Amino acid sequence: MYCSRLLMRALAFFGGLALVSVLPTITQGYMLATSSGTCQGPTMSLGDSPRKVLVTGAGGRTGTLVFQKLQAKTDFQPIGLVRSKKSASKLRKAAGATDEQIVIGDVMDPATLSKALEGCDSLILCTSATPKILLFSVIKILFKKLLRRAPGRPEFKFPPRGEPEEVDWLGAKNQVDAALAAGVKHFVFLGSMGGTQPDNFLNSIGKRPDGSGGDILLWKRKAEKYLIQRANSHGMSYTIVHPGGLLDKPGGQQELVFDVDDVLLQRTTRSIPREDVAEVCVQALLQSKAKNVALDVIAEAVGTGTPTTDFSALFDSLQNRSCAGERGYNRTLVCIVSIFFASATKHDEQFYASLAT
Repeated sequence: MYCSRLLMRALAFFGGLALVSVLPTITQGYMLATSSGTCQGPTMSLGDSPRKVLVTGAGGRTGTLVFQKLQAKTDFQPIGLVRSKKSASKLRKAAGATDEQIVIGDVMDPATLSKALEGCDSLILCTSATPKILLFSVIKILFKKLLRRAPGRPEFKFPPRGEPEEVDWLGAKNQVDAALAAGVKHFVFLGSMGGTQPDNFLNSIGKRPDGSGGDILLWKRKAEKYLIQRANSHGMSYTIVHPGGLLDKPGGQQELVFDVDDVLLQRTTRSIPREDVAEVCVQALLQSKAKNVALDVIAEAVGTGTPTTDFSALFDSLQNRSCAGERGYNRTLVCIVSIFFASATKHDEQFYASLAT
């Protein structure tokens, strides 16, 4: 059961992309819902023309939703940075992006970022390293469970130029530097809860025998601190969002809760629909109280509380708190896995789904 839980936890965090790549016949496309929260209370000034916003990682599930929400608002003109023509095609179909709104490139390339950021007012970082689960390791685990033997742990591998150090540290650092060079006014960084736990299992994904590799949550937090330091010294505001487990379900139907420093991990329900995370990222560009703050966010259980529509009040609920050291120095897949690992309880599924990025 322990190993079953570890596998569910890792798959929830990485959005199931790895399993989709090896089990395409049992996975389905994700849902792009269109509902959005109503903006209330004081907001940042929009000016007379739409704000041009770069969304990096726009080919991913959460990034696509962010782009889609920006596209639906007349206040914004989104630009999506994707890594391949295939991702560009998906973005066109999913969010109605035009060729002029798509830049194909790599965040490891400063020239690509410079081009993508031309004329941009803001940047929303949705990039993240994503490993692939090794199919043989899954088969081995299932076989051992059938024999009632200790199944061991699943094995993962990050693709070339896709290690956490490269994507979540160097790639994110490149984005911060490029944003400052381009005169970006506000930077939204989509991170993950669990960053206060160096021994978090997710940091072991991709770890090699010599101790190198892995540490995805630690690299993300290092990049966040770099953003804060650089933003404070150059007058660029920022919002850092740490969501709980990312769920592929419609947003706008649950009450959202903000807190700091992984306090929300103590709750029974620690997940949140991707669409709600995307809405928080967009609202971070609108709400004046979103400036220079790092926060954690989850959604209450369905039927508990009132669906969030007043985002000014939501940001105000932080009462000037921010994650430690981060205030300017001022997945459908869980269901599939549960079929494989029948010993996992419904509570276990919710727990591991709550640790995504």
